[in-house]
Amino acid sequence: MDKQFDFKQVGKRMPYTVPEGFFDEIEKNVMAEIKADKPKKKARTIKIAVRTMIAAAAAIALFLVVTKQQPKDATGSQDDFAYVELAYNNLSTEDQEYLQEIYEEDVFLYNNEESDF
Repeated sequence: MDKQFDFKQVGKRMPYTVPEGFFDEIEKNVMAEIKADKPKKKARTIKIAVRTMIAAAAAIALFLVVTKQQPKDATGSQDDFAYVELAYNNLSTEDQEYLQEIYEEDVFLYNNEESDF
């Protein structure tokens, strides 16, 4: 740039114009836009209530499913033991021997037989 810009040639004139009353009405216009953009509290409250009811229904359904699948008797019924015995008898001899070796010294299986309580 060989030439320096001369600000004296530009002068003090403004190249832009503003409509009449623009600065007088700007605050009112901004506030009107802000109020128009606010979310409605009623719709938000309804969404929260619906989500809460869905969560409660899911918790109740989960509770019912879990309690239904739990055995009613801690010792087990005769039918349960019959199914286990049937499954054990359907195993091969090698598998039966393997299971006997693994569970031979199991503390939980043989603890009740040896205790004097």
